[in-house]
Amino acid sequence: MLYLESPIGVGFSYSNTSKDYIDWNDTQTAEDNYRFILKWLEEFPQFKDCDFFLAGESYAGHYIPQLAALLVEHNKNPNVEPVNLKAIALGNPLLDLDISVLAGDYLWSHGAISDETLFLEKTVCNDSKYMREYVHSQWSQGCNDVFNRVADEVSLDVGFDDLLLPVCTSSSNVEQFKVGKREKKGDPCLTGRIFTYLNKPEVQKALHANTTHLPFHWDFCLGIERVKLGFCRPLVYQEENIDMNLIPLVSNLIKKGIPVLLYSGDQDAKIPLTQTRIIANNIAKELNLSPFSNYGTWYDQKQVGGWTQSFGGADANGKNVTYLTFATVRGAAHEVPFTSPSQALTLFHSFVNGIPLPRPSN
Repeated sequence: MLYLESPIGVGFSYSNTSKDYIDWNDTQTAEDNYRFILKWLEEFPQFKDCDFFLAGESYAGHYIPQLAALLVEHNKNPNVEPVNLKAIALGNPLLDLDISVLAGDYLWSHGAISDETLFLEKTVCNDSKYMREYVHSQWSQGCNDVFNRVADEVSLDVGFDDLLLPVCTSSSNVEQFKVGKREKKGDPCLTGRIFTYLNKPEVQKALHANTTHLPFHWDFCLGIERVKLGFCRPLVYQEENIDMNLIPLVSNLIKKGIPVLLYSGDQDAKIPLTQTRIIANNIAKELNLSPFSNYGTWYDQKQVGGWTQSFGGADANGKNVTYLTFATVRGAAHEVPFTSPSQALTLFHSFVNGIPLPRPSN
């Protein structure tokens, strides 16, 4: 497993060129990640012949398809060492602002917003419009009023990325990271624990990280206030990239023979499962993919892990291939492995082995 903190300014990733932090975008991120993979395989040639998979969540719905497209183009060159890209997985991905972020119906169905607020989302301002106003700094009173109301009704004590997870009530940033029995569900205070853990000099030494002794803490960089406090280096990202539609690129990857897994933690209200399912069905319809399975439950340790359906077609040799799989993860959040590690392991085991998720026996 190879973890990449990207783009620059995230975690231990950095640039020695100051101007890089002034203006950055998806294209530069993809090219950076592409160069990193090639250099990494040069540094560790024993992995060159291994199957290669790409996976990411949330905004990686932008990063992963764009990186995969560069690798597909790379492999067309007969004069270079190919990267054995086999498939990509996208968790609760932002793929299309017009679809992915619409959460009104989802929040309403979970009892998190009122009938009146749902009506306002449908008639005055929905999540897509609100996000576009944010990106272009063109705030309208209507959108502000609607989403202040949404925030009040959902409350600060409930995270939009996980409607089930309790809030952290301790000052976890000053707690010591303790290695203990792994919990089945997510730790609401884990953010603070990770911050403490990864900023320990002995941990960084063991990870061979921060070897250049950056004058910044490792951090999630969750907002400008963290930057002002000196915890992480500011990166000015072209937020207009949020409005890019990545669905055509995902479809094109499937056309090129790259299987895609779209999975969703079903307690995420940032990018609800309902919206990712719409995208999966639209892609299957556009590409004339046939359902290879009925929509139904999959299992993890004899318990329902979620719901799934796969789609496919014949490859160039006439063999049936699963090209698109949609799966929900029952009880999971925006970051599925964080809250549901066992289910995530079953999901990824099926993904990397190219086999269906466990279904109930007949």
